[in-house]
Amino acid sequence: MTMMRGVASGPAHPRAAIPTGIGGTALPLLAGGLAMGALYLFYAHVYPLHHDLGGGVLSGALAVELGAAYGDYVPYFPPMEKAWFTTAWHLGQATGLGGALAVILMSTLVSLIGAWLAYAIRRRAVGAGPAFFLVPLAILLVVPILYKNIFGLREPLVLAGLWPYLVLRVSDPAGDRIGPKLRAILGLWLGVTLLFKYLYAAVVLLVELADAAVQRRIRTLFRIENLIAGGVVACYLLLWFIDPAQREAISMMMSAIDANLRSGSDKLERALVILLPALLALLLLRVSKVPVRHIALGGAVMAGVILVAAVQERWYTHHVFPIVMGIVFLRWLAGNRLRWWGELVFLLCILPHVVRAFAETHQYRAADRELERVIEAAGERVEGKRIGVLNMHPSPYNQYLAGAGALRWNPMVNTAYVAAELAPADVPANDGVAPVMPLEHPGRVALHDRMIRLWIDRPPDALLFSKGATWPLRHVEVDWATAFSRDPRFAAILADYDLVIDHEGEEVSFSYYVRRD
Repeated sequence: MTMMRGVASGPAHPRAAIPTGIGGTALPLLAGGLAMGALYLFYAHVYPLHHDLGGGVLSGALAVELGAAYGDYVPYFPPMEKAWFTTAWHLGQATGLGGALAVILMSTLVSLIGAWLAYAIRRRAVGAGPAFFLVPLAILLVVPILYKNIFGLREPLVLAGLWPYLVLRVSDPAGDRIGPKLRAILGLWLGVTLLFKYLYAAVVLLVELADAAVQRRIRTLFRIENLIAGGVVACYLLLWFIDPAQREAISMMMSAIDANLRSGSDKLERALVILLPALLALLLLRVSKVPVRHIALGGAVMAGVILVAAVQERWYTHHVFPIVMGIVFLRWLAGNRLRWWGELVFLLCILPHVVRAFAETHQYRAADRELERVIEAAGERVEGKRIGVLNMHPSPYNQYLAGAGALRWNPMVNTAYVAAELAPADVPANDGVAPVMPLEHPGRVALHDRMIRLWIDRPPDALLFSKGATWPLRHVEVDWATAFSRDPRFAAILADYDLVIDHEGEEVSFSYYVRRD
C-alpha cells in the first residue's frame, strides 16, 4: 500500500519539500459529500442501524420529549452521549431526515474530520498524497459497517480521534515538525472524541509512556496536545461524577448488567480468539525489523485496547473491534517491510474476525425486516407514537423503532435489570420455566419503578413485548406478566391495552398492544 511507505524508513520527502499548508478544501468536500450521500442511501434503503445505535437515538428522542422531567424517569445517560443523541434528534426533526439518518451523517462527519486531520499532520510532517486521506477514511467508514454494522457506535467515534493522534506520534518523533496550533487542534479533537468512551484515554497514556521510555525524554509526556486532551477529559469526568445522583445512577446501571457479565472460561475463550492474532501481529513487526520505537508504540496501542476490552468484561463485538483496528494500525507501522508471507499473516489476523462479524449481521437484518413486515401487515403505524417496550435483547426493536421515527417509551435500551434479577434461577433444572422476578436488589427495583412510573404518568400509545428470546439467560423463559406479577401496577397498566398482534416467527416473536381510547 503506497500510503504505508516511508513510515518506518523516515520522511517521504526532503524536509525542504514538505508543504506548509493543510491544502485545499476540494478533496475533503468531495469525499465528504460522496461519503455522506452513499451512507445516507445505504442506511435509508439497505441496512438498519445497529441496535445499540438505535437505542441511543431513541434515548435522545426521549430526553427531548420529556424535557425538564427527563431526570425523574431516566437515571443514567452519560452527558456526552445525551448531547450527541439529542443533537441528532433535533437535527433529524429540523431536516426531515429523522434521528436515525441524522446520527449516521454526524458519525460520517466525525470520521471525515479525523481522517483529514491525520492527513494534514502527515502531510506537514513527512509529506503525503491524497491516498493518505482517502484510504484511512474508507477504513473508518467501511470496516465498522462490515464488522457487525457497528458504524456510529462509540468505539468507531473514538478511533476517529485516536487515528490523527497516532499519526502525529509516528510522524513527528522529535516534536519539531508540527506547530503548536495544529497540535492544539489535535488535542481538542482527541479530548472531545475520548468523551464518547473515556476508558480509551488509557491508550493515549500507554502510548505516551512507551514513547517517553524509548526516547528517554520524560518531558514528552507534557506536549500541548496531551495537556489539552487530558484537561478536556478530566473536566468532563469531574463535572459528571461530582454529582452524587450520577454516581448513584452508575451504581444502578452496574447492578442491571450483572447477568451480562460472562463466565471466566467464556471470557478467556473470547479473549484468546483475538489476543493470539494481536500477539502474532506484534511478533511479525519484530521479525520484519520495524524500528523499536514503532514496535513500542504499536505494543502500547494493543495493550491499551486490550485493557479496555478486559475492563468491560463482556467482550462484545464492539469491545473487540478496537483490537482488530489496532492490528490494522500495526500493519500501517510495518510499511513496506513485509514480505509476501507477512502480508498473508496480517490478512489472516484481520479478515476472519471481519468476515465472521459480517456474517452475524444477517440475523439482525432479517429480524428487523420481519418485525416491520408484521406490524405493517396488521395496519399499525409506529411513527411518532410512544411505544413501551419490554425486551431482553435490544434487537430488532431499537433499530426498527429508531428507523421508523417512533419514541421508545422506556428509560433504558432494554430491560437488562430483569436478566440480572432472574439470573439466580437460570439453571438447567429450570429449563422452560417462567419465573417471577424477585425485585429485591435496591438498584434494580429503582430502575423498574422508574419505568412503571413513566408508563403510569405518561401512558404509552402502544406496548411491544418480546417473546422467546431470553438473552443473556440460557435456561428460563421470560413471560412478562409472570415476571412482573409481584408488582400490581403492571397488571393495571396492561388492562388498559388490547392485544392486536401476537406473532411467533422464524426470526422474531412478539406481542403488540394498543391503548384503548
